[in-house]
Amino acid sequence: MKYYDKDDNEIIIPDSVLDNEVGHGVCATVYRYTEDLCFKRYDRGMNDIEYFLDTATFRTLRNISNPNLVNIEMLLYKDKNYKYTADAYLLSYYEEKYKSFLEIPTDYLLYNMEKIFKLACEMSKYRLRICDLKRENIILTANNIVLIDPDRWWYDYIANNSNEVEQLLVNNIMGDFGDIIQKDLKENYIDFLVDNNLFPYVVSSKLFPLTSNKDRAMKVLSKRLNGYKRPIDYVYSMKK
Repeated sequence: MKYYDKDDNEIIIPDSVLDNEVGHGVCATVYRYTEDLCFKRYDRGMNDIEYFLDTATFRTLRNISNPNLVNIEMLLYKDKNYKYTADAYLLSYYEEKYKSFLEIPTDYLLYNMEKIFKLACEMSKYRLRICDLKRENIILTANNIVLIDPDRWWYDYIANNSNEVEQLLVNNIMGDFGDIIQKDLKENYIDFLVDNNLFPYVVSSKLFPLTSNKDRAMKVLSKRLNGYKRPIDYVYSMKK
């Protein structure tokens, strides 16, 4: 497979890479490229550029240094005369340690939430907003909650200023993380919820209430999880 980088250098991705699929989404597939890198390419027949990572967003992301943000090494283009959006890209490989948000250590969650809110602050300076933040687009490594798949992130020029963008980002993060917890509860702990007359939305909103205030978000999360090793232990404390 032949691509071009930003400087028109020819980049050949061996076909053998396609034997090492590590993930698949609605519009793209990710393959293990090397020990440290993955290769992501958009599926054939996908023509809606809304789902493609554009070069401007990539440049913005490269200006932000945060361990919770996916590291994209290089954009790849099929046509060296058209570089508005990428056709594929190389990104760092991340090893996932935890499968469930509810079973990660409390200290790990609190530490990472603080860093993610710092990421939101950095993103707001560029008016960059998060989109499509779901469990499939998050990797829980040994140390970090890494947000991947920024392909549909977008620039907010309607908000009055960067402070407002930051508040909107915090609200998005709290809502999306709450949805992730709610889905996890429904899929893996439904018997416990039913036996104890608990509703997934009510439980998830206790941990991740909708708020645009990052200090309040951290205060609520810290208070709820105080004395519990994992979020799921807090949930179990609601047993009748």
